[in-house]
Amino acid sequence: MSVLSQFSPEAMSADWAFKQMFNLESECRTQIPATQVHAVGQFPKLFDQFPFPTLVNSAFLKLGDLFRSSSNTLRYHIAQVFQTSQHHLPQITHTEELLKRVLVVLYSNDPVARALALRLLGNGSVVFAKYPEAQHGVLLRFQSAHPLEIAAAVQTTERMLKYSPEFLSVVWETVIAKASDTQMLDTTRTQLIHSLRHAASNLQLCTVLYDHCRTWMSHPESTSLVQNATMATWKTIIQKHNELRLEDAEFVSCLVQSQLSSTCHAALALLDRWVPKSHISEMGADEIIDSIRDRLISLVRQQFRNSPSDIDMYRVRLALTVLAKIEGSLGDSSGVPESWELAEAFCSWCLGVYRGSVPNSQNVLEFIQRSMASGDCLDGESKMDIPNSGCSAETDHLLAGNRRLAGMDRSNPEYYRLISSTLLAMRVSALLDQQNYTKAATKNVMRTWNAISQTFLSLNSGHFTKRFLRTSWSWCMRINKDCPISGTIRDMLGSPNECITHCIASIAASGKLSGSNVDTQLVTTCARNISDFGSATNDIETPASEQRSTWTSIIIALTWGLCSENGAVQNGLSDNAKLAADAIISWSSRICSQAEGSEPQLALYAASGPPAHLWQRVLSLLAANGIWSAVSSLCRATPVSRLSNQLQTWISFVRLFADSECATNGPEEYLRLADSSLAQLGNLEMQKVARIYQLFVVQLRREVTDLLNGWRRFCLAGSLHPSSIVSARSLISRTLELEHQARLVAHRFMTIDCTTRNWLCNVQTMSASISAAASKNGDYQTHLSLQHVADIKSSVSALMQDVTGAAVIRLGSSFFSMPPTPEISIETNPDMDAAESTVTVFSGTQFHLVVEGFLHIPTKHRLPAAPARVLVAAWLSRQPRRSSDQDLHMCARYAATAQRASRFTPNEAAEDVLEHSEKLLWEKGILFDTKLDGSYFECPCVIPTPSLQQIFGHYDTNIAVHLSSGHINNF
Repeated sequence: MSVLSQFSPEAMSADWAFKQMFNLESECRTQIPATQVHAVGQFPKLFDQFPFPTLVNSAFLKLGDLFRSSSNTLRYHIAQVFQTSQHHLPQITHTEELLKRVLVVLYSNDPVARALALRLLGNGSVVFAKYPEAQHGVLLRFQSAHPLEIAAAVQTTERMLKYSPEFLSVVWETVIAKASDTQMLDTTRTQLIHSLRHAASNLQLCTVLYDHCRTWMSHPESTSLVQNATMATWKTIIQKHNELRLEDAEFVSCLVQSQLSSTCHAALALLDRWVPKSHISEMGADEIIDSIRDRLISLVRQQFRNSPSDIDMYRVRLALTVLAKIEGSLGDSSGVPESWELAEAFCSWCLGVYRGSVPNSQNVLEFIQRSMASGDCLDGESKMDIPNSGCSAETDHLLAGNRRLAGMDRSNPEYYRLISSTLLAMRVSALLDQQNYTKAATKNVMRTWNAISQTFLSLNSGHFTKRFLRTSWSWCMRINKDCPISGTIRDMLGSPNECITHCIASIAASGKLSGSNVDTQLVTTCARNISDFGSATNDIETPASEQRSTWTSIIIALTWGLCSENGAVQNGLSDNAKLAADAIISWSSRICSQAEGSEPQLALYAASGPPAHLWQRVLSLLAANGIWSAVSSLCRATPVSRLSNQLQTWISFVRLFADSECATNGPEEYLRLADSSLAQLGNLEMQKVARIYQLFVVQLRREVTDLLNGWRRFCLAGSLHPSSIVSARSLISRTLELEHQARLVAHRFMTIDCTTRNWLCNVQTMSASISAAASKNGDYQTHLSLQHVADIKSSVSALMQDVTGAAVIRLGSSFFSMPPTPEISIETNPDMDAAESTVTVFSGTQFHLVVEGFLHIPTKHRLPAAPARVLVAAWLSRQPRRSSDQDLHMCARYAATAQRASRFTPNEAAEDVLEHSEKLLWEKGILFDTKLDGSYFECPCVIPTPSLQQIFGHYDTNIAVHLSSGHINNF
């Protein structure tokens, strides 16, 4: 069986899965409890391994039958299966039948059995919640006096409301009554109050619930657990039409000084939804707001008295945020707002602790008092300024001493507090909305940028660091603070922090700097760094920070070459990209002038070469700009003696491929180098390194070059003769196949970068243009004369000047990695594996088979379109074509047959059946489509067989599976 899809090594047999299900059912029917429990526990594993809808539906119905007639012990384990496998429940098609089996137990006389039935309904709420029978059954159980049954009814109600919020109107009166009953267990009341959060979408219920929340909060018998749940629910219903009242805000503010952190957090979260500006004009509001403000200030100062490890960042952040809202609403400009003084002092203290200039034993209040006593301003201007992270040996020594600060997550609290305090200062200044505090917050951002740029951080700090840089960068650009940003960006070019290096390069090349001071100054800085690097004579003495700054500048310049309107994409390389390429070639020549693998060469490369985390990015940007001479030079200069065999082979492939693109001695030299690069990829495949994407791209590139050379020779040929007809047919056929090959690569690897995809589009456009010009004179297969060949020669000659887009290849970052692609694992019934796919069919009959399988989509990459349907093309061929997955030519032929497949109708069955008799036999694909059910699909196929001259024949079955976004012709 010839399949274009990528197969999973595990065979998925539906027959074996059903056999396993029947075995588990028989074990569940035994009288041995241990065997029954073990068998029930195997069902989730069976569902995960074989998520066939038919199997899932049958298995859950059998579990329902077992739940209805088994003991409570086994019912408990069955309910656990529903919880573990609830993601498979939507595949059940007979939900009502399953619900009937559960309701039999729900209306029984055993309260424990009824509680277990409620648990099962809750675990299966995704399918049961919408049924009135299930809702009515749950509502009746609230009348029970058994505590276990009440607890189960509460839990089921909470889960059913998640999938059916309309259920709240049914149980509203019951839930409110039970939640107000102080005799209920606190855990039960908490669950009920939490379930009322679904009233947020109902204006009338929100208004009623607001009063109930206020009553529950002020009730003397309400415990802290109930109060926390009430405040959490209260927060969800606070909306524009239902704002928190001033007296209620004062009542909640009394709880922020609670010794219980959960109560304090819940109160602060509720106050964060309060809008003080709406209550400024109320009578007596000043006194109430001042009391709330004093409580918040007291809370923050209390936290600042703690040791660094005991500071609750959540309390500090929310308290200062609410305090800033209050002071921003009051608009009092007579003095410095308390929220800003505390936020800025906290940020300066965090910066000092991070740098080591403030001891850990000194808390924030002591730091403030000492700064005030010494006359230093709290913004850190006098003692807290960060030294320039630019290019000096002293700075490199400081960087080496700060290696102990590696790591970002909660295991490195100094770093976490510094980032959080800086973001907090930004938020406070935004809430105060005054120019002087905005400037001060910007200064804090710059100091924090400089501090973290001087630190070696581990890779696990990446996500948080990128988010902070992008957030603070956008904030600074929005308030138009160009001058301090430009200086900081220049200084951060040489940062040893990998995350900062990548972020700065991305930000600088994002196009958002156009027209700003940052753009002009950064262009000048990068150009100067690259010029000095290209003309350097002694690379050994280059400081490490300058080395990093230079290669970061090269990355920015190469990215500008892609993004500039007059850059590499349209009118050749930009000046900066050319300068970067020339600098790399000059540096590579200095490296290669040393003996290969010698100590001087290794020392020179270590002192001036690209850092390890920038090497591949430089390579990919050079390839995207089409500067293959610089790619070859960089690979030649890279010392490979100490690398693994796989990396040595990979670098050798990249160098040979770049050399082939730079070949100037005719097509023979290019083909020789291209074949050598393909051989290196073959070596990687032998070493179990997946490089099928690169293999297909190089094969396609080789075919493009060879085909264009063939058309040029054809157009430059002299007089025509009969052999010219054969040459024209061959070139036209190859052009059509080239278009199918480019389409196959684009659709098989759906997550490739835009640069490579644009080149594939150019190849398809070129092929289509040449094919259209060559085919306008008639069918090239049957009616082709010398006059037609002359017309083809004239038409293609006029096009050869316009197809240069495909002649220059530009490859993006995905070429230097393996882009993830959706994988489709399929199985046929009757079973036909790749080893034996031939079948015996009779003349004029139909061959029936079922194709089913699973779709595996990469989780970390978003596809261009969400697949909705699966297209299956099936056809028979006289000779088996078991081609390798690494052969682009054969894979494209299969893809072309599958793409030409159409729906079968009886009227067209005899048209092309045996038009060419035994030469072509029957290779017209029949197209079938089916809906993708989650990740599973099943497609019955009926293949009409040709009217053979013999009574029967042996045929090879070919199946191709493609994804579709919903349209039948979308391959």
